[in-house]
Amino acid sequence: MRRRSAGLVLMALPLLAAGCSSEPPLPAAEYFPAVEAELARLDLATKDLTDRYAAELESELGELLADAEAGSETATLADAVAGIARSKMQAIIAAQGEQVEVFTVRVGELEPPRAVSSGHAELLAAFEGWAASGAATLAELDAADDLAALALAMRASPFADAQFRVDQACRALVDNAAGAGVELTCPGTQLQALEVAP
Repeated sequence: MRRRSAGLVLMALPLLAAGCSSEPPLPAAEYFPAVEAELARLDLATKDLTDRYAAELESELGELLADAEAGSETATLADAVAGIARSKMQAIIAAQGEQVEVFTVRVGELEPPRAVSSGHAELLAAFEGWAASGAATLAELDAADDLAALALAMRASPFADAQFRVDQACRALVDNAAGAGVELTCPGTQLQALEVAP
């Protein structure tokens, strides 16, 4: 029995070593600016995406309305408008999800100061949850059949709930930074899906 126990302990040692980072924690003066730089990159990337899809939406809706004949059925036109809006909203959520995944990979490579390791882990978990919420949100939008339903689906979506967790996690990290005498802001934690008024 002793030999087997010793063998199990020896087998477990490499696994334990693999679970421990060999990188020393970053000092607060380096860690928080690195996190903010990634948040700023995310913020810029997602704003660019939102602007692009909003411009495409405006252009496509303009073409649709211009082509509509005076005698067109209002219901048919409304369905077409909802379809275009749904498509753009789904595209931007998917694209933003990809940018959030890039963020989690880059920030996940940072070794935080020990005092903020739990806040760092929560920030990553919140962003990962946000990225994972995209699939359910896309499905809810897919089931929405008009502009009012699209707006309601977006406001009550897992995407919106996950975004709230991200914002809370980042605000907690801001408090950690202040305690360390470092300023941190949270750009990029308010990703905007396209809003289409019913």
